[in-house]
Amino acid sequence: MKKEVGWLKELLPFEEYQHVSLFFGYIFQTLRISVGDFNFGATKFLGANENTMWWVTWVGTVLLTNMIFLNFIIAEASASYEKVKSSLTSMQNKERAMMIVDAEVLFLERMKTIKWYPKYIIVREVE
Repeated sequence: MKKEVGWLKELLPFEEYQHVSLFFGYIFQTLRISVGDFNFGATKFLGANENTMWWVTWVGTVLLTNMIFLNFIIAEASASYEKVKSSLTSMQNKERAMMIVDAEVLFLERMKTIKWYPKYIIVREVE
């Protein structure tokens, strides 16, 4: 692109991509828009066919990136759910033990007899 002077320079689309071809300038602009830089002012310099192609490319890129990101979020949520589900029983037992400790702290010393607080606790598990 030639360097333009005055008011014409401000009207040219994709001025920041002047060192690449017009095709790649459009691709880069579409990618910028797909990540949230929504400046649609440059579309007024396109013809009818180019404008249609630009919007089709933009919509396709936005839909594709949204599908990829949403699939990633769903996969991470599923992995987190599996991790929690696998350790659920041990976490419940840990919380139950912490509640027992808290309850024991509230008892008076004279009530802490061998009958209520044995020296050992036997735990049995069914295989």
